[in-house]
Amino acid sequence: MCGRFAQVIKYDRLQKLAKELRLSQLAEQVEVNFNVAPTQTVMAIVSQEAGRYPGFFRWGLIPSWSRELPKFALINVRAETITSKPSFRGGLQRRRCLVPANGFYEWRQSDKQPHFIHAANEDLIYMAGIYDTWSGPDGSYIPSLGIITTEPNPLMAKIHNRMPVLLFGDDRLAWLEHEQTDPLDFVPLLKPALDEELALHPVSRFVNRVGNNTEECWTAV
Repeated sequence: MCGRFAQVIKYDRLQKLAKELRLSQLAEQVEVNFNVAPTQTVMAIVSQEAGRYPGFFRWGLIPSWSRELPKFALINVRAETITSKPSFRGGLQRRRCLVPANGFYEWRQSDKQPHFIHAANEDLIYMAGIYDTWSGPDGSYIPSLGIITTEPNPLMAKIHNRMPVLLFGDDRLAWLEHEQTDPLDFVPLLKPALDEELALHPVSRFVNRVGNNTEECWTAV
């Protein structure tokens, strides 16, 4: 699964992101969060006829047809079943997004030691996601997203049995192509990243506490 990640994207990286993903609009500022947790607000890149731009979403997918807010945040969507469930299939067809991050955290299953997994070249990673918008009976309006997960690559298998779908290079642009609406066209992208694209290191249990939001969360120990 993917239960925590870091989204610390400052101006220079925002400029690079906008150029690489061919954004038509750019967020001037993204809230610095070294320890993003479920239900918190995150930035994600979406693509519509009006162009590609950053949007802000609650992390924890709320399907538009839900009658009420779910008791548990649906933070992850399994790649293996995304085309078989109507609510997810619609997201894959029309509401895809990319969640940029510095890396994500995972706890080794054997001893709960936290690790930080990031791009081997220290660049941002891009997690594939789907989003939706929910309107409550009181008039509230909540855009939300879920991050797609898949089976682990050999590097991640030493820690956990799931990992987020990470997209690199032209795969990022293909994922954001809004004119493509056949869900099956995107299934080949929902695969584990190659080992050589990632690096990881153990971090302090300081990250375990959601309220801790400093660089110490991802510092190697």
